Amino acid sequence: MKLPPIAHVAPRRLGEAVSRLADAPPGQALPLAGGQSLVPLLASRDRTPRLLVDLRDLGELTGVGEHDGFLRIGAMTRQHTLATHARIGAAAPLVAEAAARTGHASVRHRGTFGGTLAHAAHPAQLVVAAYALDARLLVSGPGGARTAGLRSLLAGPGLRHGEILTAVELPLRGPGSGHAFGQVAHPVGGRPVASVAAVVDTAPDGTVLRAEVTVGTRVSPPTAVDVTHRLRDAGAAAGETVPTGPGQPQRQGPPAAYCRHAASVLADRVLTEAITRARRPGAGAPPAPSGSGPDAPPVPTRETP
Repeated sequence: MKLPPIAHVAPRRLGEAVSRLADAPPGQALPLAGGQSLVPLLASRDRTPRLLVDLRDLGELTGVGEHDGFLRIGAMTRQHTLATHARIGAAAPLVAEAAARTGHASVRHRGTFGGTLAHAAHPAQLVVAAYALDARLLVSGPGGARTAGLRSLLAGPGLRHGEILTAVELPLRGPGSGHAFGQVAHPVGGRPVASVAAVVDTAPDGTVLRAEVTVGTRVSPPTAVDVTHRLRDAGAAAGETVPTGPGQPQRQGPPAAYCRHAASVLADRVLTEAITRARRPGAGAPPAPSGSGPDAPPVPTRETP
């Protein structure tokens, strides 16, 4: 299906981009990041804006750095960079693993971290990974800059009119932490049916201090479940987050019962792997690169146009 006629601008400053979005009536101007989520919505007429504000020339929305105990990743950082960047792989391996499983290589070279989270498809790999890590989002809008938790943003109305997601912050984890990610994808097209991430913290003797499993499926939004005291039935706890009742709306793809079963199986699998990784010597202690720290500037990343 062809795209409808839409005006297009590509500002070079963040303030100009915010102004163009805020000046338009709600829903009539949308930010364009990588386009991998938005363009299909435009083609299907699920979104009908009159203006696209392209963010590709906003260099301030890229880069990777550390600030106040968080790894800060620019919203326009490509998924390919998330999967291959050394600092991200060391400090936030769950995000790197999820990004590596996202779509085809051509999708990863165009899709962006911020664009994926802004559209927040239920089982999207990066959405589930960022949710599991309790990510914080840096947002700029007509009222200035603010910080919002991804979990609270997804539970509410989302971004406000005229706002742009500028960066994602992930808490740096200490020694004894572990993670794992798993998914079941549709055999045609490879779109995820269910994605599950596990994050655990262990004591020096290997005792599990905290364990959480995050589930996202085609029929249910991302949900985090504390399974610290339910390690043996974590799969059942994860499956309970997926509704299968008669009130569940009809959707294309596998039925809710299958999504629930997939989530249960994946949860047991990824939790076991996360605990194993957490108990390895040096787990969860990423190296501190030269020049890192609270006041270190972001490390620029070269993005694919």
